Amino acid sequence: MFKKKIKNFLIITGLALIISFLSSKTILAQAEETLFVWSLNFQKIIKDLFKKLLPSSEDIYKEKYYELLQELAKLKLTLKNIKEADIVRIQQKYLTNLQETKVFKKDSLGNYYLENFPDITEGMIVLDKNWLLVGRVIKVFKNYSVVQSLETPNLEFNVTDIDGNLLGLAKTISNGFLEVNFVDPQIEINLNDFVLTEKGIFPSGLVVGSVTKVYRTQFNQKIIVKAVFDSESPTFLVIKK
Repeated sequence: MFKKKIKNFLIITGLALIISFLSSKTILAQAEETLFVWSLNFQKIIKDLFKKLLPSSEDIYKEKYYELLQELAKLKLTLKNIKEADIVRIQQKYLTNLQETKVFKKDSLGNYYLENFPDITEGMIVLDKNWLLVGRVIKVFKNYSVVQSLETPNLEFNVTDIDGNLLGLAKTISNGFLEVNFVDPQIEINLNDFVLTEKGIFPSGLVVGSVTKVYRTQFNQKIIVKAVFDSESPTFLVIKK
């Protein structure tokens, strides 16, 4: 009887020790996990702080790489096989009627705000320094003018391809993209082809953008065009009437 009690006591004591040991391990593991999570959060805070104060070389390289891509895109544009004689003719036509003016800012709708010059009026055409179409002046105030650019939605005008074939009515969507519906399926259109203005609210022959998508059906084509003017330029050119 006495031996049995001792045996039971030893079993209970052993179980108690095992449970106690396991409990201590669980508590320790929870404590370590909590400490680890806190450490990760702390590291993130420190990393974010240093990133703001001292940009990493990787961030700098990414920024430089992006700038390089922009420069290459501009270079590709200037080397593109646009009808050079037509572009020169347009430049000569408007050269004496150009006024360079400062860009104050751009709003969320894609309108640009320009510094006024004495004879600026509504309807004047605005280009960037590379003679690429930006838009037109829609409002003239005392100290500034508002330009409706190709980045504003619902602006409509006729466009042609580089050979002068009428593509149809282009409509700005947003973020510098335009769509042209019901394009004649007989007209060959390829990605990166340039699209120009046709006489209407804009003079003929101004470069609007390049084709980024083509949707073809049996009866017509739909194209998406990306405006190519320099949206970061500090100045624009206004064609005076």
